[in-house]
Amino acid sequence: MQLDNFDLNLLKVLVVLLQEKNTSKAAERLGISQPAVSRALVKIRSHFDDPLFIRQPRGLKLTPKAQGLEQELPKVLSQLASTLQGDDFKPSDLTGTFRIALHSYLSESHGYAIFQALTKDAPELDIEIHNYSAATVNQLITQELDAGLSFYPTGVPKALRQVPIAETLIGAICKHSHELAGKTVPIASMLDYPITGLILPDLNNQYMLIQQLFPEGTVLKPKLRSQYLNNVLRYINENNAVCICPKTSLASLSADDFSFIEFAGLEETLTMKISLTFNNNQFRSAKYLWLEKLVRSVFEESTNTQ
Repeated sequence: MQLDNFDLNLLKVLVVLLQEKNTSKAAERLGISQPAVSRALVKIRSHFDDPLFIRQPRGLKLTPKAQGLEQELPKVLSQLASTLQGDDFKPSDLTGTFRIALHSYLSESHGYAIFQALTKDAPELDIEIHNYSAATVNQLITQELDAGLSFYPTGVPKALRQVPIAETLIGAICKHSHELAGKTVPIASMLDYPITGLILPDLNNQYMLIQQLFPEGTVLKPKLRSQYLNNVLRYINENNAVCICPKTSLASLSADDFSFIEFAGLEETLTMKISLTFNNNQFRSAKYLWLEKLVRSVFEESTNTQ
């Protein structure tokens, strides 16, 4: 391949095609027509002297050369972007689409606040908030997603970096009129009320981690557990229940409707860490140092107002 006659604009098309493996989806992400993507692909194949993509009933299969490009091209482009940014990085200069994956619970409690903070600093940036799922890790590796927000630690490969950005107290949420609202009580007091809980994928899918803090022999049998906070809140209201969860759950809730219960008598304060995850290629880049500081400030602000 001769770089001197290669249209570098084709690299953007190639990167998206490598991520989507589908010309229609690639066209949608790029904001151009499918025929335009197909024409670009013809030029790309000619430059690389390789078909790169083989059509299948469902999308495109990568050739060995394309598989190599899938691994290496995002690294090269990230390094180039970091070099070009240098000391002149300004969030206000950012354009395009920024894609971040959040655990469903974090999306409900802090998703909109993160959107507001991002667009305040980078008004020309479009934001997509995705659900943190089993596919998220691979999407962060290929940089189809720019960042992920989850609980720390979760198992991630060396290609990704996790940065703890917040720590939240574990307690219980109840409705504002509940007799324990705003109090600090022994954790065993929770057994006097219907218990509900949040499912945090990759952390407590099968059982409530809080189980180990109750007296030996106690078995928690929550009537409802959900990945979605709204389901839990309805159950709390209708059943005078308590939800054992991170205090950050209160961030998007009205103080007139819900209150927090803290636990007393524990050997140490029970907390959970929240981390920002992104591709290692971006480590220490000006853009991601800004992102880390911004997300950290969102959680600090919400903690100060609780």
